[in-house]
Amino acid sequence: MAGVRAGGPGRRFVWGAGLVLLGVVFFLLGVVFFLLGWALHDNVVLDGLDKVFSVVGGTSSLVGLLLAVRGQRSAAGGPADASGGHPAPAGLDVLAAAVEQVWRPELRRRRLANPHPLPVAWTTIGPPVADHWSNVRSDGEPTPLELDGCVDVRHPDGLHQVLTDERLRGRVVILGEPGAGKTSLLLREALRLLRARAPEGRVPVLLRLPTWNADEQTLEQWIATQLANEYGHQTPVPVSRLFPLLDGLDEMPASRRARAVRAISDMFDPDHPLVLTSRTTEYLDTLAELSGTTMAAAAVVELTPIPADVVRAYLQRATSRPDDWATTFDRDAAQHGGRLAAALSAPLWVDLARITHTDGDRADGHPARLLDLPDTDTVHAYLLDRLIPAVYPDPPEPGTAGRTWRRAQAHRYLRNLANHMRRRDTQDLAWWEFVHAIPRHTRLAHGIAAGLTYGLAAGLAAGLAAGLTAALAVGLVVGLAAGFATWLTFGPVKPSRRQTRWRRSTRSLIRRIGSGLAFGLMVGRAAGLLIGSIVGLAVGLERGLVVGLAVGLVVGLVAGLAGTLAIGLTYGLVREFTTLFDSGDADVTAVDPPALLHNDRRRALMVGLTIGIMFGLTVGIMFGFDRGPTVGLVVGFVLGPAFGLTFGITRTSWGALQYARLWWCVRGDLPWPIMAFLADAHRRGVLRQAGGVYQFRHGLLRDRLTRGDSEPAEPQRPDVSVGAVSGDGP
Repeated sequence: MAGVRAGGPGRRFVWGAGLVLLGVVFFLLGVVFFLLGWALHDNVVLDGLDKVFSVVGGTSSLVGLLLAVRGQRSAAGGPADASGGHPAPAGLDVLAAAVEQVWRPELRRRRLANPHPLPVAWTTIGPPVADHWSNVRSDGEPTPLELDGCVDVRHPDGLHQVLTDERLRGRVVILGEPGAGKTSLLLREALRLLRARAPEGRVPVLLRLPTWNADEQTLEQWIATQLANEYGHQTPVPVSRLFPLLDGLDEMPASRRARAVRAISDMFDPDHPLVLTSRTTEYLDTLAELSGTTMAAAAVVELTPIPADVVRAYLQRATSRPDDWATTFDRDAAQHGGRLAAALSAPLWVDLARITHTDGDRADGHPARLLDLPDTDTVHAYLLDRLIPAVYPDPPEPGTAGRTWRRAQAHRYLRNLANHMRRRDTQDLAWWEFVHAIPRHTRLAHGIAAGLTYGLAAGLAAGLAAGLTAALAVGLVVGLAAGFATWLTFGPVKPSRRQTRWRRSTRSLIRRIGSGLAFGLMVGRAAGLLIGSIVGLAVGLERGLVVGLAVGLVVGLVAGLAGTLAIGLTYGLVREFTTLFDSGDADVTAVDPPALLHNDRRRALMVGLTIGIMFGLTVGIMFGFDRGPTVGLVVGFVLGPAFGLTFGITRTSWGALQYARLWWCVRGDLPWPIMAFLADAHRRGVLRQAGGVYQFRHGLLRDRLTRGDSEPAEPQRPDVSVGAVSGDGP
């Protein structure tokens, strides 16, 4: 996975040689136009082109020659890269810091260690679900191992001890039912492994398997993509330097699970540590499809129900109702046969019980109300329904940035989001994908509106060259074509995690300008061909084919020259003074959805400004040749910003969000400050963060909200008053 370093001596020599060739071409074009101007009795336009091409050609040749000589000297005497293609320890440390930066705040927000870790227990599962013990054990002995354990107040490192057990080979599969705590356990373990990581040691990375489409990417390609998307790490890292924590095999489509297990088992060496989580039933079904094959060399543990006394002790410590919970559990054991304790035997339900029944001042939050529910499913549905009323009190409390979200509003917005995710069959709530909710026929109107900007530019060019009729015809054709293309291509664009900022690079300005002109030549040539063809066609329709070809040739050459100068100079200067086109990891800062939006908004504005300057200078120079500098200046100032703004909105994820939220808000499905609402729901615990996307705190909550009967519910027949349950009544 070794990469090639950009900007090396050989590359400088190639750029320099290219600029020399470019200069020669420009110089020859200058000679041609000089001869044409002389033959046509000193034609002013051709005479001007002669001077411009000659000057640009001479300058380009000089700059190119200097770069070529300098590149050749550097290639002869420069030291070779001795990295051998392996990432430096500092690169691994950068990745480790990114993983910490993503998951440490999430640990606090989910209160997974406050006041103590949520209790989780497991038991050992042997063959045939697991591999043979002789393969699982590092010493090759066939004797089974007892790996039963738990994570609680007295054993906070229980899972870590299993993963680092010298008797094992470091590979563990964790099974469990929905809500058993698999993801939370893996999150805590990722941070624990980071804390124990030795210098230059493997970096634990939590990766979500549902994001892997095995039909489109190999496992190695997917891991590299996830490192970039989830942690903003672009530098290639061999998988041998990673400790993968693979979460959610059961959330993958059933048709891909068997292939995923086989690929994971085959790609990693038997002694390469890894962790895989899945629901029990889905994992067993996958093994059945594999005809007896299992995860090679991996031990298997299954999360078990939490004992009632452990749940009782935790809720007494974690809420302001210790006596109420003690009384409730006593009544449950004496009168209901432990029905409530069985319903609260998984971490998800314990945590929801803590959130929804923690306030000692609210009579409707007394835990004894749970005793009136007839069975486990009803308890679970009730806890899910009670979450939103518990975190959105009435009267409302101000949220982030002083905004207030009423309970009914919040419930409606969250239900709409859940329905949107269900329709797309995803657990991820990515703000740049909100545009998926917009019907295609509505996007067509947006595309036509955007295309009008491009049509205006083309029509103005044709009008100045060939009159009003050509302007209308060309503008209409180009506008419709551009609008249709925008409609077809407009959609979610993944935002960049890289911060765009001002800076002064370490490279010389001359070299930046030289490389920019070389890039401008490529783009300008294409632009000249396109513009020349459009104008030539318009003129040809009105004045004949020969005149159209002649005018198209001249306009194309002028547009190519203008584009080369405008695009090349702008590209070189932007690369010199900003990080807009950088590709390293040094400026990667965004690790959460709001930061992604902030970075992408700034990037969209800079992209729009850059494109606007390029386009404005190009058309300004073109019209300046024919109509004088005043007209060129006006046209450039008018069309440049309009074109740049249109491009920045239609081709960036921030722009797509503006259009999408307009659609959502006009319909009343979401508030205008969408990101503020999502951040507030995350702070309240309704949503959780997974890298750059939000998720509902559990898939069961998303599914519950999509049901028509998911309004907050109350028990139908409370058997006693709160005072009676507390022992204060008769």
